[in-house]
Amino acid sequence: MMKKVKEWLWENRIVTVYFVFSILIELLGVFSVEGNPLISNPFISIGLLMFICGIALNMKSNVKRFVMCSILLAIQAVADLAFAVLYDMTGQYFDYGMLNLRNDAFGILESIPMNFITFYSALFFCVFFIIFAKRTIRRKKKTEIGKKARIVYIAVCVFGFGIMGIMLYNNNSAQTDKYEKMLTNKHGSNYSAYGIIGNTVNEFAKGLIFNKTIVIPEEEIDAFIYEKESVPTEMFGISKDNNVVFILVESYEWFGCMSGDEYPNGLDLTEEEWRYLCPNLSKFYDESVVMTNFHSKEKTDISETLSILGSYPSDKYINYDYPNNVVPYSVPNILRQEYGEDISINSFHNGFKTFYNRELTHKSFGFEKLRDMYDMVDISDELVKSGKVSEPTMHNYMLDGERNLDSEMIETCKDLMFPTDKRFYTYITSITMHGIYYERDNLKEHREKLREVYTPHADDKKMEEVVMNYVTTVMEFDKALGVMMEDLEKKGLLENTTIVMFGDHNAYYQQMSNYVKNIQDYNTEMYYTDLYKVPLMIYDQNIGHKEIDKFTCTSDMAPTILDMLGIHTYSNLYYGQSVFSDDESAMYSRAYGIFVGEGIVGKSMNNILYRNSNVTDAYFTEFKEKSRELVEKIKYCDQIFYQNYFSNSEHYNRFIEKMNEIN
Repeated sequence: MMKKVKEWLWENRIVTVYFVFSILIELLGVFSVEGNPLISNPFISIGLLMFICGIALNMKSNVKRFVMCSILLAIQAVADLAFAVLYDMTGQYFDYGMLNLRNDAFGILESIPMNFITFYSALFFCVFFIIFAKRTIRRKKKTEIGKKARIVYIAVCVFGFGIMGIMLYNNNSAQTDKYEKMLTNKHGSNYSAYGIIGNTVNEFAKGLIFNKTIVIPEEEIDAFIYEKESVPTEMFGISKDNNVVFILVESYEWFGCMSGDEYPNGLDLTEEEWRYLCPNLSKFYDESVVMTNFHSKEKTDISETLSILGSYPSDKYINYDYPNNVVPYSVPNILRQEYGEDISINSFHNGFKTFYNRELTHKSFGFEKLRDMYDMVDISDELVKSGKVSEPTMHNYMLDGERNLDSEMIETCKDLMFPTDKRFYTYITSITMHGIYYERDNLKEHREKLREVYTPHADDKKMEEVVMNYVTTVMEFDKALGVMMEDLEKKGLLENTTIVMFGDHNAYYQQMSNYVKNIQDYNTEMYYTDLYKVPLMIYDQNIGHKEIDKFTCTSDMAPTILDMLGIHTYSNLYYGQSVFSDDESAMYSRAYGIFVGEGIVGKSMNNILYRNSNVTDAYFTEFKEKSRELVEKIKYCDQIFYQNYFSNSEHYNRFIEKMNEIN
């Protein structure tokens, strides 16, 4: 029997070697991402591989087998490498919705890290296979296939396809309660669960075949929306009738403007030296409500949307899948309902307005206009032409491969951002702090100032240079903040303006956040959740300085500003709650598919990746309950997006009426 098996394997050695190499490439790809080659649910990949091998075995020509297997092995190698690099760059696993981001993704690639394990293993196996298969062809052009063998090979195809189909249906069928799976799934990451290729096939099946969702009846959605009113906090109405400025600060981390035990590899500067480098941020900190335990684990577009809208669909991208949805519960739309034409609502971004499809989504969110860098260059030219300034205030540095300057954006647009003739809600998205971090010509003055007080001395000179380059971008934002605060004060607007400033996510570019915080490979003995801890500060002269140490997150911002403005809302529309509430939120990251709490990170409640030793059983039980409540909100908010619920005039008018009733 063994002799026949050996003869068969040798007779069909091209397919046999392809089968083995395909598995090895996949296991090494998973190992390069997860640190463990084991795949807990490999049946999608195995079914696909059996299907392919069954087709190849039905070919008599070894030349055809060679061509087919070589192409497929190369495709697999490239795919594994691409998705391993995607993970190295962003920490994200591939999902079908990312195809909508492909153009934007190319727009942010400046330096692609090489995943050497995947690259060299894939290259070795592909080259070895080609050499081996060519030698086989020279010896034998064709292989005889008997009638019984052909039936067996066809059965292998059918069986493989059947396994793959059953697993895909089981994973993605509309009958499967995905919201319950979010809480109970025992699988680890997508790649350790399905493999890289298995996950890719699963995501395409989800997007192309199993993309129908369960439709919840309108009456049930309506009941859920209006089930709970927001509970006013002690700060309810403290900022009533104030102007509002929201500033999303790209990749803003505390270690860019201060030292501390949490940042062992940050720049070793005294508080006095930091205040010299970042005087405006230091002053802002001293005069603001500071959330010392604020977390964000999202990409920029999702963080931005959460701060404006307070919710986000669990498996789609608003900017591409629902850019024209009607969302009357967004902060800008609620303020428009509250103040009508007596308020100016605009957004500003010194990048491209087409990036992340912002031009469309910001309109549906309630902004009158989004101004980008092209608009700002035109505004700058008009200022020069009118004689208000002697030289251009805005330059398009991105043409030269550098980031635009935030200080130039504020200087150019300050009269549009902070008008004196009416109340305003202004949303600003910065760009200077966006990675990759290298020595930039337009930050030369900041680097010279940094070198006045700091001399490189770390053991890792390369990473220290990265941190120094990052700090120069923070110093540039500090300059922009100074321009804004000076303009508001000069116009007499500062005392009745509330300013919310937050980091959209940690500075993960070049693994800098891990380096500075000395959290390598997500060591669970370290403070894993500190990776996602970024600044959130709220300036309001009616409150002054105070520090809030409870766990807060990105989805808390929209409910917070509405609470401060004295506007009652329906809390089931928002994933978070006011930071001034006694309760804490649980956070679910749409981009990364994880739950985050104080000292807790989990793929689900049955698959906790990290639990700090300080987390008590009572707190953990409470966190699980908060996560269940959050998933229930996600379930219904998904339906609001899927159905474009408020595009129905009855639903829209009912929302306006209900808001008027409680306000």
